[in-house]
Amino acid sequence: MASKPDPPTQASMAKALNVSQQVVSYQLKHTLKKKCHKKPKCHHLNERSMQIRRQRSWPLYKILRKDRWRKFIITDEAGIYLSDTNAKSKVQYISRDQNRRDLTPSTTVPQPKGVMVWMGISANGVTKPRFVQPGAKINSEYLIQKILKPFLKDDYCRLYPNGDAVFHQDSAPSYASRVTQKFLTPQQVQFLRPQQWMPNNPDSALCDYFLWGHLKNKLNKRRVSTLRGLQKAIREEVKKIPQEMILQALKSWPKLCRQICYAEGRHIEKHR
Repeated sequence: MASKPDPPTQASMAKALNVSQQVVSYQLKHTLKKKCHKKPKCHHLNERSMQIRRQRSWPLYKILRKDRWRKFIITDEAGIYLSDTNAKSKVQYISRDQNRRDLTPSTTVPQPKGVMVWMGISANGVTKPRFVQPGAKINSEYLIQKILKPFLKDDYCRLYPNGDAVFHQDSAPSYASRVTQKFLTPQQVQFLRPQQWMPNNPDSALCDYFLWGHLKNKLNKRRVSTLRGLQKAIREEVKKIPQEMILQALKSWPKLCRQICYAEGRHIEKHR
């Protein structure tokens, strides 16, 4: 007998619509009065991903231990959205008491506008948030010209005047590309290479499990109705992030890598 298809989750709907999970949750609860099937605690890991995580977690732990995490600048990008826009998208929902095989017809709901923001955190402070131009594709050329060059000229020198920091990006294709690596190599900047990164690592990626959640939580308490206002609010809230919280998150990083090694590459339960 064929297995039943998995019901949609908030994470899968958010990915399909290119919106945040907070937006999906709000529309489910307040607009449609429905509840999404509970999402898994973490992304599925196949055997290959677990093997790579197991192989790379301990070397990364040794790089970070003994307070060497203080030299790292960890960067990432994320979409942050408005909730009051006239843009529309279609999405399917499952109600709380409904059979998982039976989905309600596609429902048109507001899809908020938003901004894509890139930034990083370190033991010496945060970088400036840099906003991706609307409609721009973040390929290697855009990344280098619009993000990495301004970052190296401004943030890197400001946060680590001695030039002794280690730059760590996420695993997006534009970051891992040969073009990007070739650009970074002669810049006299230390950086972790893609072969040192762990795949499928929201359980140990500081921006995923600390930065974006904290920032979006603060933004959710503000009344913002325009994209310009959203950018302004992001800049203001970034400046307010307590450095003590950043240090606490950074300090936990090597421990999380060690736990992943002990868990043989499986996802771990984070203690924050």
